[in-house]
Amino acid sequence: MRRISRRQAVIGLGATASATLAAPRIARANKTVVVWWTQGFYAQENKAVEDAMAAWEKKTGNKIELTIMTGSDLITKLIAAMNVKDVPDLVHTVTGDRFLVTAASWNDQMVDVSDVVATQEKLFSQTALTSSRYYNNVTKKRSYYSVPIKCSAMNISIWRPLINEVGFQDSDIPKTQDDYYRFFETVQDKLRAKGRRLFGLGFSMATKEADSGTLFHAFLNAYGGEGIVTPEGKLNIDDPAVRKGAITALERLTTPYKKGYVPPGAINWGDVDNNNAFYARQIVMTPNATISIAVAQMEKQEQYLKEIITQGLPLGNDGKEVRRLVGVAPCIIPKGARNIDGAKQLLTDFITPTNLNTYLKETRGRYLPVMNSIIKDDPYWTDPADPHRKPGVANALEAPSMPYWMAFNPAYGQVLSEQVWTQAEANITQRNMTPEQAFDEAAKRIKVLFSRYQIG
Repeated sequence: MRRISRRQAVIGLGATASATLAAPRIARANKTVVVWWTQGFYAQENKAVEDAMAAWEKKTGNKIELTIMTGSDLITKLIAAMNVKDVPDLVHTVTGDRFLVTAASWNDQMVDVSDVVATQEKLFSQTALTSSRYYNNVTKKRSYYSVPIKCSAMNISIWRPLINEVGFQDSDIPKTQDDYYRFFETVQDKLRAKGRRLFGLGFSMATKEADSGTLFHAFLNAYGGEGIVTPEGKLNIDDPAVRKGAITALERLTTPYKKGYVPPGAINWGDVDNNNAFYARQIVMTPNATISIAVAQMEKQEQYLKEIITQGLPLGNDGKEVRRLVGVAPCIIPKGARNIDGAKQLLTDFITPTNLNTYLKETRGRYLPVMNSIIKDDPYWTDPADPHRKPGVANALEAPSMPYWMAFNPAYGQVLSEQVWTQAEANITQRNMTPEQAFDEAAKRIKVLFSRYQIG
């Protein structure tokens, strides 16, 4: 995910939320729904939500106060707003499923939106539903505390001209995990032999933001660690298969870095930086959480149609599909919202298949539908003439998938917030720990975090 400069849009009213990181005071008018929305990667994403909100205003006669802000600002402001009990009515947060919503649901700070989900429950994918159903430690049961809006899984972006330059074609890229990534080390070696100062692997390895953690968890699943948390919410980190999978993931990500196949600055990359390194052709490939790298270049038809390759994740070393971790970006209603009925009415209308599909298409398909019927009914999503949407759909929606583990226990959201696994990578690359030592350090902290969230 890439961040761009913060932009605020207000529909229906003239007031906006404060630009400071403190919780803004929220001005309201009768029947106004106050909406906070995560800013898009490019202008079309922001316009898509503005259009959707304006259409609902026209349809209902109600007013919407819409504020669009960066993902990190939104989460910071929302936490502050919840602390002072002056919250918006509706929030769309792209990374909130990982860093906020499950813990807030545990603490009984979210409005139950089961009635909204029920209007389309038969159409939502199972992964989307599981990702929206959290445990409340006050009521001692699970319920829907978020409404799934869109989803994504990790893809790979590759420069075709760079692999062509050293004599390779698309068909030469291996299909299985270890061979796949070693191929790009070979590409780097051949480019270096020609005097090209490029890096084969654009691995995000910083201890901040989301992309580095997303990459680690894709590797964790690839090496057999997907059972780290059970669906009942129990930590399973001492399982030999999980331990082996996590240690292998740490080793496979850090060894190429230490050998010089990953840019040295990757340990400091924010979510935007692998995108920028790719555009600058400093790296041959990079894993990315959406197809934003290609889609942002849509006006550059030569690049979009011919030069950038989008692929899904490789097969496991055994030749079998690896379960994709699918991130689901939710809409939520914080407890204390003053217009819960209006927020629910807006959400219920927004998630009808036609409206949701229109919104996602207007965003250029960077994120994917959470309803399989949309994919089946609209050829836009699987158009063979588009080299990026179709593989993105196949990767996230047609391959085996699963939710991130904070859907099972909010403790895993704390694991992500504290960057426990990317800190383990840093312990290897910067503090000379072995992968085994780094795993043991990470596991110790994860056990502490899970001790705070005991699900009955």
